[in-house]
Amino acid sequence: MAIERKRRANSAGDKTIEKIIERIHLARNFDFRNYKRPTLRRRIERRMADRQIKSPEEYLALIERDSREIEALFGSMLIKVTDFFRDRETWDLLSSKVIPHLLSEKRPGEEIRVWCAGCATGEEAFSVAIMLAEAMGPAFQNQEVKIFGTDADERSIAYGRRGVYSREQVQSLPADVIKSWFIEDAAGFTVRKEIRRTVVFGVNNLVSDAPISRLDLLLCRNVFIYLDAPLQKRILTRFHYALRRNGLLVLGKSELIPFAAKVFEPIDLQRRIYRKDGRREPAVAQERLISLLEQDSVARTATETGGEVSAVEQFHRDVVQAARIPMVAVAPDGTVLLWNSAASQLWGRTESDVSGKKLPSLALPGLTGELLVEKTAEVREGRSAVEFGEGSLQRPRDEHPLHITVQVTALRDAAHEVTGVLYSVQDVTAVHELEAELRKVTEERMSALEELQTINEELQSANEELETTNEELQSANEELQTTNEELQSTNEELETTNEELQSTNAELDATNRELAHRTEELNSLAFVQRTTIRTLNAAVIVLDEAGRIKMWNLAAERLLGISEGEAVGQLIWSLNVPALDRGVLQKMRKTLAQSSPLRAEQISYQLPSGTEGRASLAAIPILDGGNVLGAVIIFEDATKVASLAAEVASLRAGNGNDGKPTRR
Repeated sequence: MAIERKRRANSAGDKTIEKIIERIHLARNFDFRNYKRPTLRRRIERRMADRQIKSPEEYLALIERDSREIEALFGSMLIKVTDFFRDRETWDLLSSKVIPHLLSEKRPGEEIRVWCAGCATGEEAFSVAIMLAEAMGPAFQNQEVKIFGTDADERSIAYGRRGVYSREQVQSLPADVIKSWFIEDAAGFTVRKEIRRTVVFGVNNLVSDAPISRLDLLLCRNVFIYLDAPLQKRILTRFHYALRRNGLLVLGKSELIPFAAKVFEPIDLQRRIYRKDGRREPAVAQERLISLLEQDSVARTATETGGEVSAVEQFHRDVVQAARIPMVAVAPDGTVLLWNSAASQLWGRTESDVSGKKLPSLALPGLTGELLVEKTAEVREGRSAVEFGEGSLQRPRDEHPLHITVQVTALRDAAHEVTGVLYSVQDVTAVHELEAELRKVTEERMSALEELQTINEELQSANEELETTNEELQSANEELQTTNEELQSTNEELETTNEELQSTNAELDATNRELAHRTEELNSLAFVQRTTIRTLNAAVIVLDEAGRIKMWNLAAERLLGISEGEAVGQLIWSLNVPALDRGVLQKMRKTLAQSSPLRAEQISYQLPSGTEGRASLAAIPILDGGNVLGAVIIFEDATKVASLAAEVASLRAGNGNDGKPTRR
């Protein structure tokens, strides 16, 4: 009995799991029905454990009332395990053998197209770009390289578009790769612009969306391990169509799919690398041509026998024509055999326009490729009694698009053999609107309940805070009374301090007047000093500690031939003064550097008139407690004195040693 109860519980749980998968399909339009059930069950059970829910029935009730939980479950079911250059041995084989061979078959300037299907957050797409950049060298910037990174999860694609990764995400890369192809900033490690420009990210569902075509390389790793065999074959067939002649396919190392070796030529079976064999193209094309000829034969047969209908068959046609729901009946090969009036009103095409044509070729809006191909095959081959599909179409006379559901059932003869397929269309626009309105009302109700609960919690918290505040106010009142007494005491102290400041201010005013009087005296003294120095007959030059001229009186202008404006501010050691040769200046500079005075009597110099004169020179350092503040140079003309001394000496020499005149 216990075993039987356990079996029934497992059966009920499996049915609930299927309902959860169908609920995701309705909410996100993503079909997990061909995914392996153990994997999906583990993902759902892990999410149940995170939410502390024990039974699938409780979890189904949760996602029915909380749309955010559906988003969280959907994100966890799309497994996003990835890394830069994941499975290094596969990448080493690609970069050393496969990619060089692929590039050798390319003409200069020819486009290179790569598709990374199921790329998650983009690391694999950027890995391919880096591998091609290193293999192509400078040609990578000039050649047209397109790398398409796709995934069914919009958030993962948005993350990949940013091209910014954390230190943990790039730590497996060699340091030279990070330095060459990434820029480190505050946000993390950003992929360089020359790599990012080659990668295009987009949302793509491998089951329902059209594949990217004309590919040289297609990577779809660790995706097939979650799919059942029919879905694997269906996607591999699409990959075969997407690749160019001799295009390469790379699967995950844990994905050994026998069907892949039948469709592609294995290059390295251990690493799951395949090539589209160009030699098989003619055979495939011939097989497709034979299939098309067989379909045309069926269509002609149906057209030729169309006039020979019995009264019962005509009655049946009249019944279908009178039906108010659109109905389309096709032969097993997809040729339209019956098209009622409601279908004509829905799609705006008469029965004569579509009769004898293949239904997929009509491209009718609302009929998806999945419905016309995969689901129709399920019904036609007897694997399913009925299939449903959803779609929408916009008619010119309608303001809003119509939402429809299409039921696919098999038509069988008396021997229970399939003679065709019937498509019945239901307009569920009103139901969709009601469901949307119901979801909106439910969300608003849940939001209102959450807000009410939040407000209640906030009110309780506010009440507690008010009680606490009241106690704090009472305490603050007591503190204010104490503070008031302290302020009164402080005010008395401030009045005393104010009186002291007024007394100090009066003293400062008296001191200020005394300083102003002293300043006037110093200014008058400085004026007298400068006027005295400028009127001296001797040239007076005042230097600062660096030897820069600070004062140059009128006698200096007259004796040395340089105006005050030209001299002040110049270094005397570099100034060209005709009266002071370089030897005198160097001797003066050396003596002043030793804080010693220099006195030179009777030095020769050239007068501004061009004649030679004699002068006395004195250079005296200005010292303040051992610190050199500058120097004063006094240059006095002694030409007349020297001439008189020479005449006196000449007279003495003419009169003899005793001063008496010489006898003749």
